[in-house]
Amino acid sequence: MCGIAGAVNMPAIIRAKEVLEHRGPDSFGIYQEQDVCLVHRRLAIVDLTDAGHQPMFFKELVITFNGEIYNFHTIREELVNKGYTFHSHSDTEVILKAFDCWGKLCLSKFNGMFAFCIFNTKTKSFFVARDKIGIKPLYYYHHENVFAFGSELKVFSSSILSHKNEKSLLQFLVLGYIPAPHSAYQNVYKLPPGSYLDYQQGKLKITKYWSGTDQSTHSPYQINNYQHALEVVETELQRAIDMQMVADVNVGCFLSGGVDSSLIAALAQKNAPVPVKTYAMGFKEQGFDESGYATAIAGHLKTVHQNLTFEPDDLLEQINDFDFYFDEPFGDFASLPLSILCKKAKEQGITVALSGDGGDELFLGYEHYAFATRFHKLFKNKPELLRHWFTRLLRLTNNEKALKMIYPINNPTLLNFYQVYATSIKPWDLAMVVGKDFLRKHFGKDDISVVDILNIPADFPLENEKDLSNIDLLWTLPDLMLTKSDRASMRFSLELRVPMLDANLIEISRAIPNHLLLKDGIKKSILKDILAKHVPKALFDRPKRGFNVPIALWFRNELKGELLTLNEGLPSFINKGYVNQLILEHLHQNRNHSYTLWNLMRIKKFYSIHEAKTVLVAVS
Repeated sequence: MCGIAGAVNMPAIIRAKEVLEHRGPDSFGIYQEQDVCLVHRRLAIVDLTDAGHQPMFFKELVITFNGEIYNFHTIREELVNKGYTFHSHSDTEVILKAFDCWGKLCLSKFNGMFAFCIFNTKTKSFFVARDKIGIKPLYYYHHENVFAFGSELKVFSSSILSHKNEKSLLQFLVLGYIPAPHSAYQNVYKLPPGSYLDYQQGKLKITKYWSGTDQSTHSPYQINNYQHALEVVETELQRAIDMQMVADVNVGCFLSGGVDSSLIAALAQKNAPVPVKTYAMGFKEQGFDESGYATAIAGHLKTVHQNLTFEPDDLLEQINDFDFYFDEPFGDFASLPLSILCKKAKEQGITVALSGDGGDELFLGYEHYAFATRFHKLFKNKPELLRHWFTRLLRLTNNEKALKMIYPINNPTLLNFYQVYATSIKPWDLAMVVGKDFLRKHFGKDDISVVDILNIPADFPLENEKDLSNIDLLWTLPDLMLTKSDRASMRFSLELRVPMLDANLIEISRAIPNHLLLKDGIKKSILKDILAKHVPKALFDRPKRGFNVPIALWFRNELKGELLTLNEGLPSFINKGYVNQLILEHLHQNRNHSYTLWNLMRIKKFYSIHEAKTVLVAVS
C-alpha cells in the first residue's frame, strides 16, 4: 500500500513526496525525465527489502504502484515459464513484467486492489489503471498539454484546485459523496473503477475493462439453488481471505460483532497457523457501545482480541483535520471512529487489517433495499386520489420520517422509495436549498432525481432488491464506503483489505437470483447461514447497527457553536433561510438533521480551506 503521483508538464507534482507521506512513510522514490515526473511513497507490505523500491524499471517501462496483487505468485510462475526472470519478491515487479508480456490484457489476470501508472520512456505514453471495484483511489487532471494523476487530490497544484465544480457540490448535498468520474474541482476527475486510461501527446482515452453488474462477468456461474449458493460463496470467500492474510508484516482483523466482520474473522482463524489478532471499537457514550458483542464472538473463535475504547473527545479531535484528508466534501462521519480504530490498531503493531466492507451490498443487508421494495409494492397500484389523501394525513403528523414519505408516495417508483434512505437532502427538496435557477444552470431542469444526480442509464434494471444493490455497488460503495476506508486507514499508514470485495465473489453474488439472496425474506441470509456453521446464532442474530457516532448530540452540545455560525462562510448559492430552519429544528424541536448539517458544514470547510489556500498563493 502506497501513495503515487505523476505528471507531464506539471513540475509541482514533485510535492507529492511530502503531501502523501502518510500513505507511505517507509521510503520514497522519484523518476524524472525532462517534463515527466513519477513519485512514489512506500508502505512496505510485501518484500520489505530495497528490491521492492519504486518507481521500478524494466526495459523501457517505469511503474509507480499503489495496492496489492494477491495472486501475484501464480502470475509470477506463469511469467517464469515464459522466460522472465525476477530480482525481487514484490508484486510490483510482477505487474511490470505482466504488462510487458500481455499488455493491457494483464488486467484480467490481477486479483487485488490497485492503482498504478506505467510510463513508456520510448513512446512517451502513460498507462494508468484502477482495480475492478475501486478499492484504491486514483484522481487525474487533464487540460491542454498538462496531464497529472495521484492517489489524493492534494497532489495537484493550488492553481488547479482553485476552480470548484458547483455541480459536484450539488451531487454531494444529495448523496453525501461526489460520484465518479467527478470531483469537487473542474478538470479533475476520478478514474472510474474497472477502468484504465491511456495518455499520449495530449490525447487521453478511458476504457472500461470490467463491471460487476455486466451480464458477461457472471454468466459463467449457474447458481439455481440455495445450497449451491452457500457452498460457492463460502469456498470463494475462504480462498479470498486466505490470500489476503498473506503479508510480510503483522496482519489482524477488525471485529464489530456483526455478521460480515465476524465471518471474516471466523474464516481467517480457521486456516491461520497462529491465533488471529482481532480489534473492536467501543464508546463510553451510553447506547453507542457494542464492543461486548465483538468480545463474545472473539471468545468463541479464540482469537487474540482487544477492545479499544474511545472517549468522545477522541472522536471530536478527528474532526480537526477531517477535511484535509478527504480533500473534498465527504459526508460519512462513521470515518471518525474508524480512523481511531486504525490509529490504535497501528499502535498495537499491525500494518494490515481485514474488514467486512461489501457484505451488505453483495448480499442485500441494507434495510433500504427491503424498505423500497415493500413500499413500492404497497403504493404503486393505489389510485392517485387515495395516495393524495394519505399524504395529507402524513403532513398533519409533522413527523420527520412521515414527511420524507410524501413525495415517493405521490410518485411511487422503486427508485423514489430507495432515495428516502439512500440520500441526505432529497432530490425533490434540493430546490429549497439552492433554488430552481441554480438547478437549471447545472442540470438543465429543476425537477431532478437520483437518476440525474448519478446519471443512471435509462435501461438500468430497477425491479427488485438486487437491482437497488447494483446502484450501491457501482456508485455508493467505491465513492463513499471505500473512500472512507482508504482515508481512515491510510492517514495512519495502515492497509485495510476487503475480502468480501474479491472480484470473483462479486461476480458470484451477481449470479445468485434475488430470491436466493433473500431466503425467506431474510437479509444477508447466505452470509448468516455460513457464519452459523462457525459461530452460534445467539451471538450474532440481532438488528444491524454499524458504526454509530453521537453527532446529533454533539450538534446540541460540543459542536453547537459551530452549528450556530454555520451560515457564515457558506457559498452564496446555498439558501441561508433553509439552513437556519434546519438548525432551529435540530436544536429546539427534537428533529434530527445531523446528516444534512454535517454535509453543509463540510461545504463550509471546503470553501474556507480553499480561500485560505488562495490567500497563501497570493501572498507567496
